[in-house]
Amino acid sequence: MPDTPTTPAELAIVLAHALAKAGIPYAVGGAVAYGFWGAARGTQDLDLNVFLAAEQAEPAIEVLRQAGVRLDPHEALDSARVRGDARGFFGDMPVDVFFLSIPLHRSAAARTVAVTMLGRPLQILSAEDIVVLKLLFFRGKDLVDVERVLAVQGRLLDRTYIRRWLVDCVGEEDSRVLKWDRLCRDLPARD
Repeated sequence: MPDTPTTPAELAIVLAHALAKAGIPYAVGGAVAYGFWGAARGTQDLDLNVFLAAEQAEPAIEVLRQAGVRLDPHEALDSARVRGDARGFFGDMPVDVFFLSIPLHRSAAARTVAVTMLGRPLQILSAEDIVVLKLLFFRGKDLVDVERVLAVQGRLLDRTYIRRWLVDCVGEEDSRVLKWDRLCRDLPARD
């Protein structure tokens, strides 16, 4: 790995190491984590889940700043309180940081998965939590990713967990739940 990260995967390793060293619970999400559960695809940003409430986020923000992420600590804390997230940059690479702001995040924090990437350890979100979050965002690329995770993970994917959290977040009649139900019918669980 180069001294200065140039890809989201390399940056994930650097930031994961810094957060772990500081004892801050985290998990890499987004396309970097998706690559472990679906099919690897390119990305230009890094999604990082920090399992601290906004009121406790200051140490995590400082660790990220010391690791080279440009963000204003006051703006980041304000955004964490209002929206549950903050955005920084490492060079030109966006770094989206998500804090504990909804009950799903607490469940995701308890289900992180230890993996090795580029020869280094890091924590990533579970396949199920990646799917729930992608369905909440509900962009075209997210739906393609969800279909791929369904196909690749087969019976290993806990579809009940996904539906339960999706309904908890958006309600039974939401179009995202209806889409999930259709995908499950169209892509039955296989070994």
